[in-house]
Amino acid sequence: MDISTERFGELNGEKVNKITLTNDNGVAISCLTMGALWHEFLVPAADGTKQNLILNYNTVAEYYSNGLCTNQVIGRVAGRIKNGKCEINGEQVTLPQNENGNTLHGGPHGFNTYNWSFTTSANRNSISVIFQKQVLSAVDGFPGDILVTVIYTLDNSNNVTISFNALGDDKVDTLFNPTNHVYFNLSNRSDLASHELKINSDGYLELDEKLIPTGRIRHGEGTAYDFTKGANLYEAIQQNEKGGFDDAFIVNGPGKAVEPIAVLRDTQSGNTVTIDSDRNSLIMYTMNDDLPDVHFKRDNGRPAKKQEGVALEAQTLPDAINQETFGDIVLPRGAKRSYHIKYTYSNDKNNLN
Repeated sequence: MDISTERFGELNGEKVNKITLTNDNGVAISCLTMGALWHEFLVPAADGTKQNLILNYNTVAEYYSNGLCTNQVIGRVAGRIKNGKCEINGEQVTLPQNENGNTLHGGPHGFNTYNWSFTTSANRNSISVIFQKQVLSAVDGFPGDILVTVIYTLDNSNNVTISFNALGDDKVDTLFNPTNHVYFNLSNRSDLASHELKINSDGYLELDEKLIPTGRIRHGEGTAYDFTKGANLYEAIQQNEKGGFDDAFIVNGPGKAVEPIAVLRDTQSGNTVTIDSDRNSLIMYTMNDDLPDVHFKRDNGRPAKKQEGVALEAQTLPDAINQETFGDIVLPRGAKRSYHIKYTYSNDKNNLN
């Protein structure tokens, strides 16, 4: 196993480091200090090279030149908070609004905008990079100052585990519902035509015109939203009357918590990523708009294509603080909270369609 560090560039006058973790199987991940973002998920390819399973860019500046939040750590609260307002244990709170009058992905100064400090650690079977940041209320507009630690761990079973940890302010309650906004394309294609997706889901949220949950749950059986037994993702996008997905699926329902929340598989190469999470939602976003100003590294200078990748974000259901049954995202004063997402890489070339 190996850990290496190098300078990746700079943004806004701050030096950005790249940390690469490589296991004994030749699988590697790299992360950048800016946004504590996941830059590469490298796996051995059939031709002896390494294939990156996630979309990325050549420079750190490109990660911040568009609104995709590509592979960035999102917080304090992932998703949208309606009207940037909520009540936390009886206290009315107003948060910075940054999208259609709502607070999106932690507002304009969320976790993804920080350059994080880091350390590394290693043992016989796993290696980690540990990012840490004191997040100040005066900067991001959420109540209280919290200490946040994000740990990426790669082990010899080809698991990539992201742990999100927070220590609350000892004077005030706040919110904590982080995720990683990672985009996958497991193939060498510039679309999702060979991707099959299975989601361990009991239903999905009905959303209003601003993508805020109405509180109602819809069931996808027999529709484009039915991924319970696995479905071709490209075909589901074509069948969706909205022309793609930007939706919250409910996962880890009663009796299903022992199952992965999702399995994404490329039926041409056999590349498979299995996702496990300890929370109740998987957000799927399929890049539904034209992207003429986005240039992913894999495209060698060509503009990105609409629906070139799929973001799969594990978190507590969006706008949970304003919905009684969606889950508890309050970080009580002085308390600690930890959440985990695990991505397992495998390849079964002998079981291709």
